[in-house]
Amino acid sequence: MKSLDFTRYGLSACAAVGMLVGCGGSQPPIGELGANPLSLQSSSVFTRIAARALTDAKDTSYLYVANPGSRSGGEIDIFLRDDPSKGIVDRIRDGVFTPDGIFVDTHGNLYVTNGHMSGRESVEMYAKGGHKPIRFYTGALCAFDVIAASDGTVYIADACGGPHTRGRVLVYPPGKTKPSRSFFPGGTPYCLTLDAKNNLYVGYNSVGSYAGEVKRYRPGAKDGIDLIPPNTVHFLTSVAVDEQGALLVANEVGGAIDVFTGKDQPPSRVIKTGQSHPFMFAFDRRENTIYVTNPCVGSPRPLTSSNCPQSGLPNTVAAIDYASGKQLWTLSEKVWWVPAGVAVAPSAPF
Repeated sequence: MKSLDFTRYGLSACAAVGMLVGCGGSQPPIGELGANPLSLQSSSVFTRIAARALTDAKDTSYLYVANPGSRSGGEIDIFLRDDPSKGIVDRIRDGVFTPDGIFVDTHGNLYVTNGHMSGRESVEMYAKGGHKPIRFYTGALCAFDVIAASDGTVYIADACGGPHTRGRVLVYPPGKTKPSRSFFPGGTPYCLTLDAKNNLYVGYNSVGSYAGEVKRYRPGAKDGIDLIPPNTVHFLTSVAVDEQGALLVANEVGGAIDVFTGKDQPPSRVIKTGQSHPFMFAFDRRENTIYVTNPCVGSPRPLTSSNCPQSGLPNTVAAIDYASGKQLWTLSEKVWWVPAGVAVAPSAPF
């Protein structure tokens, strides 16, 4: 029987449900060079909140989890976000091979990267509610993350392509499935996010040291601006920007999500998820809750393998209250489940 751990909050349920790399996120940009602290753009924020209130009532919300550890070689498991105790309510398998980062755009389209061991050099797009890919983005040797801007531009973090296989970011114009250009951020890119102005944020790690950094790029730019102090994050695996302009980073080695509110300043908050190695995360539509994966690398039966420690909640998705940083519940499955990328639909708008 599958189990969902709600015991911390006095709830009970039986339910269902992490391994490589990626990220996604949302919202207004980190301030210009020298802007410190980051500022809230009130008019756009409250307009988006009002728009959400009108759509939340009619939209069923889903939690998507990329599972590269399934028997089929990879699948996307879908849960009801408001009632994950019902277990997996749907699956997507067609075109999915060892998936890493996933992303849901504002139209409900799902983007899925195929891991570097899959033999596929493509990223698939699925229409809202669809189970077969309708678009294939080609050119990435090691696609770890994908994100689509509001103008239709798609970005893919190719962790082993480019000069000397150091990694690059590929850029796809609206409606195109082959990249028009690429750029190298200065390390191995693992994760991507955007803000309301379509500025791109690239999370990457230095080759050999795994020291993490985030750069912000204006639309069309090849050169970005470093945002966090050197050697603050080690093995950076996910990134997002909230509605108030704070930058959130998954610090995998540090075992937390670090929140930065000033350029080149230490984190103003450190959110401990209760997991040993928080990996990828996504906001719900209102940004009240963060969903964080903690995959355990090594075995198709991870919770019965000596390679995976029993402590630190391996192979789980944890729901974290963003305001307080408290863990609300964890989602897990005993075998054949390695949660990597995670996404929520409807997504948090940029």
